[in-house]
Amino acid sequence: MKVVCVYDNHIKPNVFIKSIVGEKTFGEVILKRKSIRNKFLEFVGDLGGQVDDLLEFDNAWQLEELLRKVRTFDSDTRVFHIFSSFVIEDVDKARTIIEKVPYMHENYLWISAGNFPTCFVMKEIGQYCDFLEKYASILNDNSVYQKSDYRFEMIETDAFFNLSIHGNFLQYISGGFDARFFNAVIGDEYVVTKSSRDKNKIKAEYEFWHLLPDHMKSWFVMPYNYRETEELASYDMERYHMTDLAIRWVHGAIDLDESDKLLKKAFHFISIRGRKSVSREEYQKIENYLYLDKLDERIEILKKHKHYPAFREFISRGGIYNSLDEIVNHYKRLYERIRKELAVEYISVIGHGDLCFSNMLFNKEADLLKLIDPKGALEEDKLWTNPYYDVVKLSHSICGRYDFFNNGLYQISLDDNLHFQLNIDFDNGDFKKLFRKYAEDNGFSYLAIRIYECSLFLSMLPLHMDNPQKVFGFILNAIGILEEVEICLNK
Repeated sequence: MKVVCVYDNHIKPNVFIKSIVGEKTFGEVILKRKSIRNKFLEFVGDLGGQVDDLLEFDNAWQLEELLRKVRTFDSDTRVFHIFSSFVIEDVDKARTIIEKVPYMHENYLWISAGNFPTCFVMKEIGQYCDFLEKYASILNDNSVYQKSDYRFEMIETDAFFNLSIHGNFLQYISGGFDARFFNAVIGDEYVVTKSSRDKNKIKAEYEFWHLLPDHMKSWFVMPYNYRETEELASYDMERYHMTDLAIRWVHGAIDLDESDKLLKKAFHFISIRGRKSVSREEYQKIENYLYLDKLDERIEILKKHKHYPAFREFISRGGIYNSLDEIVNHYKRLYERIRKELAVEYISVIGHGDLCFSNMLFNKEADLLKLIDPKGALEEDKLWTNPYYDVVKLSHSICGRYDFFNNGLYQISLDDNLHFQLNIDFDNGDFKKLFRKYAEDNGFSYLAIRIYECSLFLSMLPLHMDNPQKVFGFILNAIGILEEVEICLNK
């Protein structure tokens, strides 16, 4: 007997969840570089032929076409209809439900905690089509199944997790921290625990807050309860029921008005950071390490990687540069040109060290900005850094669209001249203008920020070699920054 799965992605999230994901549907929500929709499709694909066809219902205007397709199946085809607001929590239980669908001779509705309709099966195509024609817009209302002409047997299930509940959604999307290589973040409704095998890193993050001057401590989520085992170090933090900005940014949920509030707050933090005068030599030593020496070190690491010959080949065949060295040398020429014209105040500041969107929590209604995951410090002199560095990190989220790479939201293609092109379906032009205004109003050179930012993308190359396509995307993005800077300099 044939089984058809209808993936219902047409019911929109409520106003609270829309504040996180914008106009995206549940199925379009991205977590760990995959959409909820694609994760479900992978689950169906792993069922080994249990589902014969899968149809998607993304918009109300598609109903007529969906019904036309369904009516082409034999009358005794079983239709398994599931809502995209539910993700699979227990794979084995979800698999069992679908495996039993061919043997169901009645209509069944599975409900989750709180009597939320999760999925349903109808025994006949004619009944299913009639049911959809009448109730398609309100299928997530439990009362529909009780008042319809077709009787449903109701079954409670915990195989799925209900994302339509605001708290559940926050738990799901903020609990999906990308634990690259060694970090792990777990927690419950009240506490977040961060742990790692890199004990020095965790210890430095913990000590950082305690080393801060008092006037800066309120900007950071306070770590507490540090402990170590033979294998791990960890600390706890209060859970703030907010998603990090990177999640909302890549889902298009942050508009210019909110960006204005955010940048006002962020640059206020930047302006009140602890600062001290340093000698010209000390300033240049820190500056050179961050934007030159570290880059050289990382490029040498990259050149030893097994995939480097392929990158070298791609660069030489698919662009205006013959090698990565040419890109780096172009960067250094522009760096020196900008640096010579830059008005410099010889100071160091106490910096966050990684002030990108994934480390920022912001609530626009409360005008609350909280910072997480600082670079860390085990002693007071490690708190200090170049005054531009935090601003550059902020820029590489806003201007460089770094978070789109982390979520796989980019494409690399060949243009008509067989040159590689980087495509990110997000126009950040107005956001860049707003960022530039705030940066320059606070005494920072926009061109210096962007050229420093270019070094960040190039320096990160060997750190992301678990995803070679992403690394090549970083290279193309760095080239784009160089082109933008050169155009501005030559105006």
